[in-house]
Amino acid sequence: MGNVWAAHVADGNDLLAAGLEDLGTAPPLGLREIEALTLVETHSGCSSEWLRKRVGLSQSGTVRLVDRLVSLGLLRRTRSQGREVALTATPQARRILRRWSTTRDEAMTTALAALSVAERKTLTDLLAKALLGGERVRSAADRTCRTCDWAACEPSCPVDGSVTEE
Repeated sequence: MGNVWAAHVADGNDLLAAGLEDLGTAPPLGLREIEALTLVETHSGCSSEWLRKRVGLSQSGTVRLVDRLVSLGLLRRTRSQGREVALTATPQARRILRRWSTTRDEAMTTALAALSVAERKTLTDLLAKALLGGERVRSAADRTCRTCDWAACEPSCPVDGSVTEE
């Protein structure tokens, strides 16, 4: 079972990486940039520290990532309280994320092409059950959903249902 599951996850990851090339951004964005943009877009006004806990980078790595996205015109920094800096996605970032959502869904459809519609539904239900079964703190849950179309899961995201501690 482990080999089959790992191979499928690796195949899905490869399809997602290939989908990034289809976004047509110049310069090309990596999955980490898409993750950061997704998280900031869905949590507008978040801080770099909040983002750091969800993208799995060091503090300096997160600063470099944010600097890159700001320089590309995809994120904005604004002062919020005291020294705190709030991050927001730009309209250009939102357009890229809409294309990403379509690209991501197409990649997953390709990964599951051998399954019937009913089998895909069953697999989705089983994966949702597995996601719901794990216990997560809020930042880990957000990390799990770092490439998701957050609105698509509302009001019953299985990952949100697994959060045991904010």
